[in-house]
Amino acid sequence: MKLLFEGWRKYSLLAEQQLLIEGRISDAKLKYPELAKKREELDGESVLDVLIDADPSGNQKYLMGAARILFNAMKDAEESGDGYKPFWGKAWPEDAPENIYSPWGIAKNIASTLQEYHDLMPYIRGENEKFKDINVVKKFRFLNMVVANAKSYKELKDQEKKEEEKLKIAAKEGTEFIAKTPYHLILRPLTKEASCYWGMGTKWCISATRSANYFDQYTTDGKAFLFLLAKRKDVESDWKKIAVVLDRHGEFEEYFDVVDDSMRMREFEAAVSQAIVGTAVSNSIVSMEEDEPYDAEVIRKGLEPFKGQNGFDFDADDDIREIVALFRDTFLQSYIADLEEAGRTSVEETPAGTPFEAYEEALVAVGFNHIDVTLQSPYETGMDHVYWESRLWIDVESIINSLEGWELVTDEPDEDDVWNAVDNALNAVNIYPEQLEAEWHEVYTFNVIVSNGYGSLDEFESFLTDAQFEDKQFTEDFTENLIEQLEENGVIENPEKVAAEKEEERQKTRDAEYWPDPEEKEKQLELPLQENRIRLKIIKSNR
Repeated sequence: MKLLFEGWRKYSLLAEQQLLIEGRISDAKLKYPELAKKREELDGESVLDVLIDADPSGNQKYLMGAARILFNAMKDAEESGDGYKPFWGKAWPEDAPENIYSPWGIAKNIASTLQEYHDLMPYIRGENEKFKDINVVKKFRFLNMVVANAKSYKELKDQEKKEEEKLKIAAKEGTEFIAKTPYHLILRPLTKEASCYWGMGTKWCISATRSANYFDQYTTDGKAFLFLLAKRKDVESDWKKIAVVLDRHGEFEEYFDVVDDSMRMREFEAAVSQAIVGTAVSNSIVSMEEDEPYDAEVIRKGLEPFKGQNGFDFDADDDIREIVALFRDTFLQSYIADLEEAGRTSVEETPAGTPFEAYEEALVAVGFNHIDVTLQSPYETGMDHVYWESRLWIDVESIINSLEGWELVTDEPDEDDVWNAVDNALNAVNIYPEQLEAEWHEVYTFNVIVSNGYGSLDEFESFLTDAQFEDKQFTEDFTENLIEQLEENGVIENPEKVAAEKEEERQKTRDAEYWPDPEEKEKQLELPLQENRIRLKIIKSNR
């Protein structure tokens, strides 16, 4: 009997569907008889049949609207005198009539667009929403416009979906999943991408995407984070996600709700409790504690499922306040203690911040010719950050010996003279060292700390860029400036240059003796050159 009834019901539904389809076709033929007219050039079919055969809905729900669009298009083509011209090129069948602007061609064009219209229906949004009803579309150009806009919207959503999928993959790769309890998904984001993904919908600065994000800065400072994502639906919106800040040892330090308000410990316990027992029980407990009207039976029934767990138990006649206090002191505190232990373990195994190896990889990728960059991990220094330094070693004596013609004035030059020469020579090539020291008992050998610092990987990469610039500055110009400074400070001399200078001085002395009065010398030099003319008198001889 049941099978018979189901069979009859199925048959009835099919019959209703068929009647609906036939009714829509009949209505369209009655309204547009010209379209329904059979045509010899179409082998006895009508242009309306083109739309009927191409129905993408399965029940001809677009037929009446499409027929009106076709009727208006044919009318426009006839009135224009040029025939209807489609808005874009189409690949037409080889057996199509020669004139694709004929009623058949127009109908095929509309039918093709109708399929796209149907497929893109979920993407018809915004100001085009009204065009989901095809009866609102009067002209074919409007149908094309709706389809084009829906395509653009679909492409945008597809791109957003791809980006979201990439973000999801990156987020999962950068996440440590701590635990899945019946009440929370507990995780620790290890990357900014993970923090942004799991913190969506919050106002946490470590999850910001449209403003400054501070995840890297805080993790560089040794902070770690646990995200508590409530599983129950009946949890206050501000408590659906909680961010717990852990210090460098993994100890709970601060708590923040969805809107990034700091939570006191009591509020944090209330939020965790609500995720466990639900809003109704939680609110009744709060009302009880604040001496407001509450439902003791709601609390008792709400806590019943937790009896026998983590030392929590009560009898039916126990005072409700004692039951609540016992729940908080046993089950709730045990749950939070497990969270704290999980946080400590996570930080011990994976300290906060960028792995030290990432700094080493960044350093290896950069080459230097003169400067040496070193890194020290927090484990080596006891600091909360990675520390770095760039250094130069300058052997002044070797530089002097490598240059022909220069020699030391004395075997024991003044240390300050050498130090000042090196410092000025470095400054001349835009290197201003943090520290410049001569090696112990070595007047000519200097250990130069060009720069140092600590912080995030981004800050280290910026430091490397500066170090590369300083490395390029340390060229032959430094040597030339150093020699000039050493000579000026009386540390070195060039004998040939000294002899030339002495000769020049001697020449000045001789000039002074010949021209005791400098003004007279200048006057004489300014006089024009005079030539002595000798006239010879020639006497003719009479012989």
